[in-house]
Amino acid sequence: MTVDDSRVRRPGGRTRLVTERLRAAALEIVAENGIDGLQYEELASRAQVGRATVYRRWPNRDDLFRDVLTHFAETSVQIEDTGDIVRDLTVFLHSFAEASVTPAGRAVLQILLRRVDTQDGLHRVGVELLDRRTGELQSRLDRATEVGQLPPVEASFVNMMLVGPVQWFVLRRERPFALDDAREIVELVLAGLRRRDVG
Repeated sequence: MTVDDSRVRRPGGRTRLVTERLRAAALEIVAENGIDGLQYEELASRAQVGRATVYRRWPNRDDLFRDVLTHFAETSVQIEDTGDIVRDLTVFLHSFAEASVTPAGRAVLQILLRRVDTQDGLHRVGVELLDRRTGELQSRLDRATEVGQLPPVEASFVNMMLVGPVQWFVLRRERPFALDDAREIVELVLAGLRRRDVG
């Protein structure tokens, strides 16, 4: 018995494309209209799908934002492990800067920086993502500590020291944030951490 290849289902094919369209449309709407401006009716229209498709994937907006934030973080801001902590943090910081200036990045920042009551579902989604990314960064820093590249450090502190200058740089927008800029910030922060440990 032979199988007609044209009738074989390809799991995730069409579904994946529809999900990607919906994620992109959601970020576009948030970038244009803010978080509260995202309505499922407009989202479905922009992605050219039925409204039921949106509700089937994400029964509520918290589910939608959790998925969009996680996917954006995983595909746009990578934390690699090549064995060279300076190189890995430099790439991480540069990718963060590049992502921050895109419409999608601005939309994500709106979600993460939203100031609301801590019981708000969207606030919890942002906290979950930040905790997850901080945990990944901590694992990378711990491995650098194990091989003697760094003293023991807290990821939340390192992230603040690295990302703060980038946000200031991006806000000024006098010129594009270069890889050399990222490396200079990383080397300065790591030098300070090592000096503190010696002192």
